[in-house]
Amino acid sequence: MTPFEQFWVTDNGKRERVYSEIYSSDAMLEAHKEVCALPHEPGDDLERVVVPLMAWSDSTHLASFGDASLWPIYVSFGNQSKYVRGKPTSHACHHLAYIPSLPSQIQEYYRKVYGETASSKVITHCKRELMQKIWEHLLDKEFMKAHKHGMKILCSDNVWRLFFLRFLTYSADYPEKVLLATIKYLGTCPCPQCLIEKSEISQMGSKLDIRRREAIRLDTPIRHIELETARKIIFQNGVPVDSKRVDKVLGNHSLTPTRNIFSHRFHQSGSNFFRMFVVDLLHEFELGVWKATFTHLIRILYAEGGDQVQHLDERVDAIRRFHNNASAMKKPAARDFEDLIQCAIPCFDSLLPVPHHAIVMDLLFALATWHAYAKLRLHTDSILISLELATTALSQHMRKFKATTCASYETMELPGEETRRVRRQVAKAANQQKKTTALSAKKKKLTQPGKRRKDFNISTYKNHALGHYAKTIRLFGTTDSYTSQQGELQHRHSKRRFKRTNKNQFTKQLAQHESREHAVRKVNERMMASSQPLPAPGGKKLTARGDALLCTRPEIHHHIAESVKEYDYITPWLTENLGDPALKLFFLNEFLPRLRDHLLAHLLGKIWDGDEHSFTDAERRQILFDNDRLYRHSTVRINYTTYDIRRAQDSINTHSHADIMLLSHEDDGDATPPHPYWYARVIGIYHVFVTHPTLSPEPRRLDFLWVRWFGRDTGSPSGWAARRLHRVGFVDSNDPSAFGFVNPQDVIRGVHMIPGFAYGRTSELLAHSIARKHEENKPDGNDDEEDPEWMYQNEYDERCEETDYLFYYVGMFADRDMFMRFRGGGIGHRGTRSVDKYLQQDTYTLDPEDLTEEHEAPLNGPSNTNAATVSAAEADVASNDAHMSTANATATLYVDMPSTEGDADGVADKGGGISDSEDSGMPEDPENISKGKSRETAGESDTHDDDKDEDEEEDEGEHEGESESGSEDESESESESDDGSGSEDAADEGSESGDTDDEADDEAIRDREGYGPL
Repeated sequence: MTPFEQFWVTDNGKRERVYSEIYSSDAMLEAHKEVCALPHEPGDDLERVVVPLMAWSDSTHLASFGDASLWPIYVSFGNQSKYVRGKPTSHACHHLAYIPSLPSQIQEYYRKVYGETASSKVITHCKRELMQKIWEHLLDKEFMKAHKHGMKILCSDNVWRLFFLRFLTYSADYPEKVLLATIKYLGTCPCPQCLIEKSEISQMGSKLDIRRREAIRLDTPIRHIELETARKIIFQNGVPVDSKRVDKVLGNHSLTPTRNIFSHRFHQSGSNFFRMFVVDLLHEFELGVWKATFTHLIRILYAEGGDQVQHLDERVDAIRRFHNNASAMKKPAARDFEDLIQCAIPCFDSLLPVPHHAIVMDLLFALATWHAYAKLRLHTDSILISLELATTALSQHMRKFKATTCASYETMELPGEETRRVRRQVAKAANQQKKTTALSAKKKKLTQPGKRRKDFNISTYKNHALGHYAKTIRLFGTTDSYTSQQGELQHRHSKRRFKRTNKNQFTKQLAQHESREHAVRKVNERMMASSQPLPAPGGKKLTARGDALLCTRPEIHHHIAESVKEYDYITPWLTENLGDPALKLFFLNEFLPRLRDHLLAHLLGKIWDGDEHSFTDAERRQILFDNDRLYRHSTVRINYTTYDIRRAQDSINTHSHADIMLLSHEDDGDATPPHPYWYARVIGIYHVFVTHPTLSPEPRRLDFLWVRWFGRDTGSPSGWAARRLHRVGFVDSNDPSAFGFVNPQDVIRGVHMIPGFAYGRTSELLAHSIARKHEENKPDGNDDEEDPEWMYQNEYDERCEETDYLFYYVGMFADRDMFMRFRGGGIGHRGTRSVDKYLQQDTYTLDPEDLTEEHEAPLNGPSNTNAATVSAAEADVASNDAHMSTANATATLYVDMPSTEGDADGVADKGGGISDSEDSGMPEDPENISKGKSRETAGESDTHDDDKDEDEEEDEGEHEGESESGSEDESESESESDDGSGSEDAADEGSESGDTDDEADDEAIRDREGYGPL
């Protein structure tokens, strides 16, 4: 009930503040302090509690066809954990109201009263007034009484407490923010939080920009005086709302002549209502800055000529489950753009010539880094400093990209952009002037064929908003707590209920359905609390719908099935595969001795060092295999502790999700720090029953993985300082250490390996072998059909059956936890804390000269001779002559064994509870590991309004927002939605067919990475 601060004491004794939930944020602490300072009424000796209200609102289309739409307001209580509020099935988000639009008869009424048609400025003003009146109705006397005097409530512990309502956050996209904040849409000062001018936005991240942001918007008496003066000019003197006289009074801060109900209700308590309009990662970055950048990169590829766009589509298509034609961007969801940013670096690699290639690679790395930091579910003081540094770095790379690369290309509209622009202009002209001669002339002019030039614009509000994230996280906690994604998820309930209405005046029916469902849930909760679930036939208990049973206990490190149905006899199996490259160096003289060495070291309890322990033949012969059998399995599940102290699970199998990461075993005596991890591809999951005269007289089960090692390309600069992904490749099969054995206990988690498309494929590393997946293993059906069980379709084409990609990139940005594995400093990563000192040596510096030079020196020097490495001839991208050098390649790895039972990360003492969604720890669908598809935002928004101009801010559309932007920002005044729904949920209708129950809703938010993936 009482807010608190969280701190983490690092291994070196440093004390850091932890930012996560809103109930432990500075805003909550301030509200609690303010409530406790209120004067006590007679007989008031109750404990005082703040109820932090978190609001969302956004319009949505209810059907794929037609104009049926809804504009709901949702409210959640910040006292609940974000891991509960984030699940639609928890029903922790309440439907507060459905906002009506202006009546269709508004023009008729206006003409009847004033004798003329209302202008667009008058209609806009009416929309602003309507929004404030709706909130005035919601913030009624009863609410204000609870706000000022509190509500007495008997809590579940049988204690009476006094609860005070406080609005802390309001999440909305930009058109609705300006509507609620009563400022002009894309005005001179477009930001609802600060007074920076639009002409200064391009300097985002600079020291001057940081100082300018200190001039925050305040609800001051001067603002009230200016507002009343402007309203007097309009309503008493009859001056138009968009006149110069009104603008002279309000224009300096881009205010509108509308009384703000939040100001009227709360200014006496000293609160600043502008502060509650928090940042919105979904609309501002994923569907804003990143989408605009990706779109312009496509334009540059078109301008470059050749088949560059087709090459990009082929590369993206090789990573499941992206659209077949990524460059067309046909109704992509926000999660699609998130997945694209996580995999963009290998996909754009070498598509542009020098020097633009390096500039684009730096920019993509900076974008992915910033996105990962901003989307973390847990921050510390040091991580927030890194976020601020990443913001500055991103702004520098954006400006360099615009000044150098964008200036070198004459970029034109994409084919889809041209079509949408013409369609918008025709619709706009038709709405303004119907059935007139002027319309015909104007329409003819507007629809002239030909593409327009499109420049890259960094002077947008969305770009400016990136600089507010660190401050907002310090004040309200992490972004996943108040992201507009939670509001988008709630639209699914309304869409499902819409199908049960008669489609005629459906808003009231939707409200009735919501009320009835709420009542039924309450009845069910009372019944469940008062009685035990009925036993199912056979004595099994019935579980609630959607409660998936975990296949393994979360406190253990890994799980391999107990089944003994699938097995091979060891000696016949080796004989059958005689001559296989994966076995020829092992065969009877090597395979069994190495396997016995691995198993004997396990029995002796030796710390794993990459199977460097060697034993005599006499010691090896003491290991006997029960029945000479090798038992096969298809899946191993790895449990681990995430950076935010929750439990998660990766499912590893040999057909997909086959890549794993382990702690490395490299000497740290060199001048350059060693790489902290080793990587391998699992080609077999086995267990055997062995006996030993002294160590295990009775048959004992031992699990092991047969792996094909990746070696690190030490000739490729990588890491944070180099701003490149780590590059690896398979060790040549002729090397004795190309294959090996791994104890599942030593696996940290799965890892996402993205092919290095620019370097092509090779057949020299491994000939036809059982270690490579073949066509007979591919699922039946159309070869072109997408199958979620296959990571890279191009890897399994017949023409590629006997080849490997020469290089792979380690997907550092695959999800939030993976990002923190490479950044270091994850609170939950106790088992890998030993590598933090190496990770933190690889830091990014903001050297201006660094931004103009290509990186030549590798971050990590040559590995020691006991480290599995792969070196490549220094890459001419156009050539595939690079080869794998295995002179120093020996698969010797080391894992710091955890102090807790079997967990490479350890089980956290606190906060490691288990929940039924991957947001809380245990994923049911860990597909984000190897498919290039982080599921972290799977539930956020399912399609996006493809008819918006990517370089401009979203139009107000159903938000009943602004339309006066032409007076202050002609350059961005064209951002109208083709169907008038400019601010619909970033397109929810894409899930219309599949998400019909609460189970689908829960599946949609698993690892809202996020995901991110991040």
